[in-house]
Formats: sequence, C-alpha cells, structure tokens
Amino acid sequence: MPQMYYEIVGEPGAAVPLVLLHGMFASRRIWDLNRAALAKRLPLILVDLPGHGASPPIAKDAEATPEALVAELERIRQELGAVRWCLCGQSFGAGVTLYYAMTHPERVAAQVFTNSRTTFRDAYGAAETEMRAQRIARIREGGRDAMGQEVFHPRHAKRFPEVIKAVLAREADAIDIETYLRLIGLTSPALSFYGRRAGPAVATLLINGRHEKAFQECRNELAEAWPQMEIVDIDGGHAVNIENPDGFDAALIAFLDRQLD
Repeated sequence: MPQMYYEIVGEPGAAVPLVLLHGMFASRRIWDLNRAALAKRLPLILVDLPGHGASPPIAKDAEATPEALVAELERIRQELGAVRWCLCGQSFGAGVTLYYAMTHPERVAAQVFTNSRTTFRDAYGAAETEMRAQRIARIREGGRDAMGQEVFHPRHAKRFPEVIKAVLAREADAIDIETYLRLIGLTSPALSFYGRRAGPAVATLLINGRHEKAFQECRNELAEAWPQMEIVDIDGGHAVNIENPDGFDAALIAFLDRQLD
C-alpha cells in the first residue's frame, strides 16, 4: 500500500491529535476554512486519500480495501507516536474513519463524521450495484471528461466560496482515475455498515448538513441503528464543513471538549 500523505498542524505530541480525512474529489484542502479554528483546540493531522492531493495512487485491487486504508492510518498513528487520537471523516472519508474506529476502538478518543451515504446504505443491493457499474463504465469510456461530470466534482458546487471551489476543482482534475475507480468500485461498498446493528464503541458525533436531502433518510436510519451516537443538525449540504464552517467548527469543538476534558 503506497503511503498516504499527511500534513501536521501544531504539535501532535502536545495533546490528543485530530485526524481529518476528506472524501472523493477533494484533498486535505477541503479543511482550509476549518483548520485555524480547530488547530486552536487540538493538533491536526490532515490526510490525503490515495490518488488524491499529494498521496500516490494505488496500483492493485488488494490495496483498495478498508483494511488496507485502516492499516495506513495505523501506520501514521505509530509514526507520530500518538497513543490515541480523535477522528473526523467527511463523505467517503467518514466510512474509512468509522471503519478504523470499529477496528481499533482503543486508539480512538472520540470521532466525528459528516454526511456520508457510504456509511449506511445497501451497497450490494441491486439498485446500488447497477448504479455503481454504470458510473464505472461511463468513466472508463469518457475518462477525464466523465470524471468532471461526477456529481460531487467541486466544479458543480453552488455554495462553496470561489477561492475554495477553484482550489478543489484543480485538485479534483488531477485525481488518478484508476485509483478513483477502485475506491468507488471496491472500497466504498465494503465500507457500508448497512445491516450491522452493532454501533461504534467510542463516543461518536454526526454533524449533519440538513440541506442535503439525499442524506436525510440515511441520517434517520443511523439515528435508529446507533442510538448512542450524538447528532447535531446544522445548515449546510454535503460538504457542511465548507458551507457552514462556523457551525461545523463549533459543533465539533463542543463535542470534543466534552469527551476530552
């Protein structure tokens, strides 16, 4: 598994660090509007997914598993010498951080995630399987142009500040296509917790961008399946940390303050 790139903000040995992991068509730059406020509370570890940002692509299917991504996060933790850390995942990244917490609960002080259908959908149902196959076929045929038509490409964002939109769009256009196809075709469905009633064993918060209508049914199903999980509903859509950075930062910091103090 190629090593994922990460950026450190602050001194990770000074306190329990916070890992921030973005979703598809993004990079660690998705946290640009959050990092100043969050870094006042905790050291930050901003990680780029494989084939995104500064991380190298994955070259074979065996590297596109939840276990491989969890092992890579665990390598980073050991490299930093962190006994425990906090996690925050966005979209696809939420699936990875939740999977990590399920695998290594003793290493997680608390976790937060945002809107992510990856986390709780019938990923192997007929409808999802067909839609995924169509997406992969469309991108294999259309290449970079087809990538640009994917719904979560930042160029389609309507509520991003222009400076963030421009940065993320440039980085999205540089994503390794084969890595992307492996992540959506192999990794993403395997990250779903649909049908698994055992919830997280660590303190967990969902910061829900309530304006993303497509996620609200999933939000309600998660609330029923994981009653011990806290949920904060705030204005914003899929990338709620960008669309409502003040609300997102306040909810995350308030939660972590209660868990760590």
